[in-house]
Amino acid sequence: MGIEPYLVASSLEAVLAQRLVRLICPNCKQEFVPPDWDAVIAEFGENVPPAIYCGKGCRQCQHTGYRGRTGIFEMMTIDETIRSLILENASGDRIRQAAINQGMNSLRQDGWRLILEGRTTVEEVLRVTKDERINGNGSAPDNGGGQ
Repeated sequence: MGIEPYLVASSLEAVLAQRLVRLICPNCKQEFVPPDWDAVIAEFGENVPPAIYCGKGCRQCQHTGYRGRTGIFEMMTIDETIRSLILENASGDRIRQAAINQGMNSLRQDGWRLILEGRTTVEEVLRVTKDERINGNGSAPDNGGGQ
């Protein structure tokens, strides 16, 4: 955008990202065992819930299995470490990794919270967070509460 890094670094307090995920239809919600269960475990580790849900499809959800949406969020607060990376004109990946190392929860991690609550599906979270990488850049927390 042509903005000098020192102006960005001195002006930013936080950066918030959001995506909308579809919610499982409460009328036709049912327990589901994905055929690629090993892929789910590979993506999210041993923090996979005992039951995963999906919508079967009904008249109320127009046979989609989803009804309604909710947001998933990540917020990166700008501290001195992030501020110095901005001043160095560091890459977005490097800044993001520093924020994750300092405890920022990613969009995918927030989506995983909704999966654990039985409110959305693994496929839906993966669909809206497809640009996140695994292993430290967006996978679900191993301990259920961040890194």
